[in-house]
Amino acid sequence: MKKKLTAFLLATLMLMGTVACSGNQEGNSSGGQASSGGSSQNQETAWKPVDSSQYEPDAAAGETDDRAFMKFENTVDVHIGRGVSATDTSLEENGATVEDNYFTQYLKDTYNINVITDWYTAEGANYNQKVSTLIASNSLPDALVTSERNYMLMAARDGQLADLGEVFNQYASRQVLDIVGAAGDVAIDKATDGGVLYSLPGLDVQASEICIYYIRQDWLDELKLEVPKTTADMEKVAKAFIDAGKCSYAIEGPAANTRTYCTFLASSPGICTFDAVYQACNATPGYFLKGEDGKVYYGSTTPEFKDALSLLADWYKKGIINPEMGVQTDSMQNINAGKVGIYMCSWWGLGYGNFSAFKNDPTANWQAYPLYTNDGEWNIHMGNLGNGYTIVNSKASEDVKKAVIVMNNIHVRDEAMLVEETKQSIGYFPLRNNMAASDESEYTHNVLLSIARGETTIDDYDLEGTAYKHLKEDILSLPEVFTNMDWAKDDFATVNDMDVTHNNFARMYSLMITDRPAATLEPDNVIRSVSYNMTENTEKYWTNLIAMEDEFVQQVITGKKSLDEFDTFVSDWENQGGSDILQDMQNIADGKE
Repeated sequence: MKKKLTAFLLATLMLMGTVACSGNQEGNSSGGQASSGGSSQNQETAWKPVDSSQYEPDAAAGETDDRAFMKFENTVDVHIGRGVSATDTSLEENGATVEDNYFTQYLKDTYNINVITDWYTAEGANYNQKVSTLIASNSLPDALVTSERNYMLMAARDGQLADLGEVFNQYASRQVLDIVGAAGDVAIDKATDGGVLYSLPGLDVQASEICIYYIRQDWLDELKLEVPKTTADMEKVAKAFIDAGKCSYAIEGPAANTRTYCTFLASSPGICTFDAVYQACNATPGYFLKGEDGKVYYGSTTPEFKDALSLLADWYKKGIINPEMGVQTDSMQNINAGKVGIYMCSWWGLGYGNFSAFKNDPTANWQAYPLYTNDGEWNIHMGNLGNGYTIVNSKASEDVKKAVIVMNNIHVRDEAMLVEETKQSIGYFPLRNNMAASDESEYTHNVLLSIARGETTIDDYDLEGTAYKHLKEDILSLPEVFTNMDWAKDDFATVNDMDVTHNNFARMYSLMITDRPAATLEPDNVIRSVSYNMTENTEKYWTNLIAMEDEFVQQVITGKKSLDEFDTFVSDWENQGGSDILQDMQNIADGKE
């Protein structure tokens, strides 16, 4: 999104406000945040974060936050479970392990927090299945991070999670309190149930909710092709890539057990989803929206979604999409190997934490662009500012609860330093749950661009204790990562301008190349779900409904099922609980819940 150098609070408040009408959609969403359909919330007793003024206002983050960054007198063992990347090799390259690495040693040596990894599994479906099984058997470790709010709710309502409200307000750092406080009701709604704080909320940059597409710009330039603007343009370019022998297929698809679009509960587009295509087709699968007639509808049951599925099925039949979509274990492997020319994700989808593509081919010029409707509009499906939830077992000791809060404070304050200190991916920081100012990536893009152009200097910015927690390190590393600054004239950097071996390369690539659309362009339509929370009937029916939906979508795209069965799918969805969920969402939209 187009960003000026505005204040963090203003940006966040704007994000939480009324959203624009959605182009050719049947209507627009309410834009409101609603509480879940669990126990009723007493406004007088509901948890709220304390004001950061409990810390000295002129102190840098961590300087006088003795509680927030305390070294425990005695060693505190924190047992965790975690998901790990299937493609990241940074640990083994540095002689480290998931259980014993730079970050675990840092926590132990500096803060007397001994992290014990009870188990780990691959990120995604395997990890989610593990968490689900542990909740079902009431055997959660001391703490873990889940991307699924429904897991947090299930465990909380079964009495398995600790109330973190008091310990958070006592031990959260000033920096964390500022970020959570600025997010306001968004943070509270995400992390609480019935007014109780059951998790530390992941608060992501809003760019993480925006699906764009990545394309081999060097292939476009070599073949003298224009950057695709519409789905028709993308199809032409994809065919040209294939015909020129650049790839056997052009568009990478999602891995096994991964849906092709985000939903209101998991609203950040993942690797190689097709969200950008759905947006360009005016489709809103996985979201509940309020039409012009005031009625709430489900985006996966609309004619626009049917049309989008028809297009994707046609691309698959023509060999444009990877024939192994939905079956392959790793969507990134072909991207990293230079075997594909187009894929879709949000701003972090290449570079950030995954730069094997550039290690293998330093000349690969991946660029990111929005995909427009045939009417020339850019639609974005906006999520709920992140999907992370740090949960703590109700049986955990008080010291463990405190340690989890302190670990979160450390991650927020020290992430940039830790990235600079080690070549181990920051993703291995124990209980890493991102907390960031909503406009951090766009703000930083514009700051770095201004400095690169010589318009401002580092002295023009507040760098200590700011909600833009990486800003100082980003500015300092700018001339180290970018060996050529000529790109700044037109704000079009390429990997050829960069040192791919620098520790901060991945972040800088994401900030200055793949975040450029969100930082410099204004979307035409920002589309939000009526609610991002579970309701009573969602809890009852959603798991089966989304499984049915995922199977239908996968089979239609891959040609195993005819699109003629779409009406049957809609009918089945409604009859198997969808109508009841719609009523819940209607009540939310009407202010009855």
